[in-house]
Amino acid sequence: MNTFRLIIFGDDWDVYQFAYKELIDNPHVVYIPTFRPKGFLGLIQRIQFNPRLNRFIRLPFKSLWNGYYLRNVHEEYLCFLVFENWLRLESEINLLPFLKGHYKKAKVVCFTQDLIDRIKDHYTRESIDVEHIKQYSDLCISYDVSDANKYAFDYHPTVFSSIKLGKKSDSFAVDLYFLGRDKGRLPMLIDISREAKQRGLKCRFILIDVPKNKRIQSEGIIYVDGNISYSENLYNSANCHCIVEMLQMQALSPTFRVWEAITFNKKLLTNNDNIRHSEFYDEKYVSVFHSCKDIDWDFVKHEQQDWVNPYKKLITPDCLVRFIEEKLNIMIDT
Repeated sequence: MNTFRLIIFGDDWDVYQFAYKELIDNPHVVYIPTFRPKGFLGLIQRIQFNPRLNRFIRLPFKSLWNGYYLRNVHEEYLCFLVFENWLRLESEINLLPFLKGHYKKAKVVCFTQDLIDRIKDHYTRESIDVEHIKQYSDLCISYDVSDANKYAFDYHPTVFSSIKLGKKSDSFAVDLYFLGRDKGRLPMLIDISREAKQRGLKCRFILIDVPKNKRIQSEGIIYVDGNISYSENLYNSANCHCIVEMLQMQALSPTFRVWEAITFNKKLLTNNDNIRHSEFYDEKYVSVFHSCKDIDWDFVKHEQQDWVNPYKKLITPDCLVRFIEEKLNIMIDT
């Protein structure tokens, strides 16, 4: 059986740089984090790919860049793993037809790690063309169970590499930690923070880009204008006792909060009832809530002993590679 080389059309988002670090650092894997070259070529492409400019005049030849990304790849047997960052450009760059047309022995896998309805094409501003993606892919994967069922994709959770953090002098331990945008979650977070204070617990709930006229002050609630770095989030996760996950509407599958809890051996407090039916559920590590009133505060307050979360081995990037191998009946060199 021929061995395939893995080529990832990935993302330079810092979350993915941590999550896929084990593959990014693997010398057998090619990770292409962005569609924009460096230097003068990048300036030219920035103009050519500019969505606003293309609304007035559709600049041609964007697909000519596809060969540039693979100029140093010469193998015949390749497995391309394409993230949604590239699928947002597909209506203009036609990367998927290019891969299928130029690499006859290759396999193309698309992996959506956001809800498909939220993945908008840069140029049409509409949801990505699922049928087009299926037409030119050997395997389509969604991180979300509901999306996988809705669009007839295969399901596989997102992944997370093993991470070792250095010590941070200004970090401090809290009992409950949350990071995210409001999206209707602020009232419940306010309730939780106030109830936690009454129980002698500390919260660190960081909410991003909440309009100033909607900011309700409560101990442990921190409002931030703009994003914080993912490394900062990881330090906060590592210095808490329990991570809080609150899913966006319609999502059913675990988020990176789950992987952070598993990686750092933290307890997880989540409103995702579906996790009870997943391979990552154990009531020793996970507690489900729907409102402040039904939080298991004994779970939150219980002193955790030294333990290593047994689910770490299920979320590694290598698990995703083995999943792709099984689905496509191929061997991938890692």
